[in-house]
Amino acid sequence: MRALIRLAEVLEQKLGKEIQLQDIGYETVSLMHDEIDTEMVPVSVISKLAEPVICDCANYTDDEGNYYTLISIEIKNASPYEVWLLDDKVVPKFTERNEET
Repeated sequence: MRALIRLAEVLEQKLGKEIQLQDIGYETVSLMHDEIDTEMVPVSVISKLAEPVICDCANYTDDEGNYYTLISIEIKNASPYEVWLLDDKVVPKFTERNEET
């Protein structure tokens, strides 16, 4: 549920409009270490996670057809590790780029 709310908050700031929670897709998946794409999550992060790794995923398609995805991985005693994608491509530092609206 945290990923759903986080996606809405970040996109509201970036897109400058309210995002309704019912417009966001959400799922939770569990993965073993060897199932995680190391281009999305570095081995240095994966190696610290207990198996199975629980990933919360939220996605939203805006009016222009842009498809935003947040993958959030809980890390013990730390903030969640986040992977942001736009149209299925990883966007590093997505949350730091707030002036592009």
